[in-house]
Amino acid sequence: MSIAELARRVIVEEPENSETPLSDLRSWVTPTRLFFVRNHFDIPRLNPASWSLKVGGLVANPLELSFEQIARFPARSVFATMECAGNGRSFLEQETHGVQWGAGAIGHAEWTGVPLRLVLGTAGPSDAAREVVFSGADRGVESDHPQTMAFARSLPLETALGDDILLATEMNGEPLTAEHGYPLRLIVPGWYGVASVKWLTGIHVTDKAFKGYYQSTKYTVSRRTASGMHSEIVGEMQPKSEILQPADGARVGVGLNRIFGVAWAGPEAVAAVEVSVDGGRNWTQANLIGMNAPYSWTMWEYSWRPEQTGPCRLLSRAVSAAGRMQPMRHDPLNGGYLIHHSRPITVEVAPTWLATEGDSEAEALHKAMQQAAEERSRMKLDVEMKFADGGG
Repeated sequence: MSIAELARRVIVEEPENSETPLSDLRSWVTPTRLFFVRNHFDIPRLNPASWSLKVGGLVANPLELSFEQIARFPARSVFATMECAGNGRSFLEQETHGVQWGAGAIGHAEWTGVPLRLVLGTAGPSDAAREVVFSGADRGVESDHPQTMAFARSLPLETALGDDILLATEMNGEPLTAEHGYPLRLIVPGWYGVASVKWLTGIHVTDKAFKGYYQSTKYTVSRRTASGMHSEIVGEMQPKSEILQPADGARVGVGLNRIFGVAWAGPEAVAAVEVSVDGGRNWTQANLIGMNAPYSWTMWEYSWRPEQTGPCRLLSRAVSAAGRMQPMRHDPLNGGYLIHHSRPITVEVAPTWLATEGDSEAEALHKAMQQAAEERSRMKLDVEMKFADGGG
């Protein structure tokens, strides 16, 4: 299937929550129209001519900036992977409340905009400032919160002043689309997507810990401490990898096969990906392909030559630059968030390629994978790797 034929997979129609067609992508940058969409409320349709961003709270110079005024600040671009904190929720053994994502609530894009620190610097946070609260134009109610509220999240001031935190106006070299936050959204590279507030209209500097609904009720995990249980906000993304090919339930032939996937580690680069073809008993390092940088996912491949027929359980695990390793099991204290354990893929190894009737596309894919594995086994990695231009 060509890129032009691909589309997001809709999980919830109203408001739209849809997945990137992850297993069909082979580009480092996710085309904008295929990039996953997460909405809590209806998409607001904003006119940049009448829209403004208000910056207030504990600041020396409260601001109300038009779109044109924001565009006058120096711009910066950052490549970053964005993942929903509930990505993979449908794979949990115990059903958990929330959007039942598969593996595709993730994408990688080039984000361009004004460094947040420049705007905060103009406003001048006071010495007492502790957090920065970001509010979007999207509003609505939740089943356990019947009062209308705006979507809002906060960051520690120290984090908000980081060089790569952006007030983004562009995605993949084009203006943001409505579903991705037009005209302005926050981008917090290395953090789960909930932090990157869309349709941004307000920034409020405060000396208190923000207790908003999406900060203290939703998007939290439990942690045990010496004084008992307490909750933490969902923040930095965890190391994770996915096997994209072969697909779960696929039939492969005896001989050379290519296992292909993607891995990421939040604010860190991926240091390594390990693959197991025997259900986790033994692990071998895979080859990383192409670009590998902080905030960004990297692609990987592993050449596998099964000699026996029958079912095989494939696993992958990512290791971050700081040595954090993807776990084998989901931590129940995370509830329906931070679902980053290794997800097994089961394939059937056949003595020869036995395509079912009418399954010519699957057979062609198998042959292409086998040919690619043979070709890459005779060449240096990364030499001919090409990436999409980010259009979409």
